[in-house]
Amino acid sequence: MTSVFEYRGVKIERIVHAAFRIEGGGVVVYVDPYQIPSPRLDGDVVVCTHDHFDHCSPSDINKVAKPGAVIVAPPNCEAKLRRLKFEYKPIKVGETITVSGVKITAVPAYNTDKPFHPKEYGGIGAIIEIGGLRVYHAGDTDFIPEMGQLGPIDVALLPVSGTYVMTAEDAAKAAEVIKPKIAIPMHYSAIVGSEADAQRFKRLLEGKIEVVVI
Repeated sequence: MTSVFEYRGVKIERIVHAAFRIEGGGVVVYVDPYQIPSPRLDGDVVVCTHDHFDHCSPSDINKVAKPGAVIVAPPNCEAKLRRLKFEYKPIKVGETITVSGVKITAVPAYNTDKPFHPKEYGGIGAIIEIGGLRVYHAGDTDFIPEMGQLGPIDVALLPVSGTYVMTAEDAAKAAEVIKPKIAIPMHYSAIVGSEADAQRFKRLLEGKIEVVVI
């Protein structure tokens, strides 16, 4: 089941796990499409945060990207993406690419106390500027110092499941540093984590930051 949250004219849909559809200003962006139930073929831009199967899935990209779509992803995704029929634009931490009027900035995403996403691996988080909003998709990450340097964020999509990413407790600490207007938990209910993690994240931020569970 999917849910859609609309904020200042931008529609944000959490599909499953860390997969999102973001629509604003007449443009559709998918981030980390995964377990897409049926073809949609409406995506102008697809962003993948790293090459793990649940974040860079060629079969799922083919279900969401329309003809002429552009895929933006770090170099560790290249081997998978070069086989597809879509234009691929590589992006590294610190770089910004504008596609279909949407500005995408790659920011750090890595583990601090786990082996799954080392800093040198080159995974990214993404700040997506669309429809007048700055939406931050954190990718697979722990709570890292760079989160305090993102600038103003309207909506932050933050992993909460633990194991491969930060826990709900650390995600709440991250949200307090990032100070988004809205925080949306992600990375649960598919491979690891459950809605209980999302609800715990929401309780931890009660009275501090508005949390929307979708």
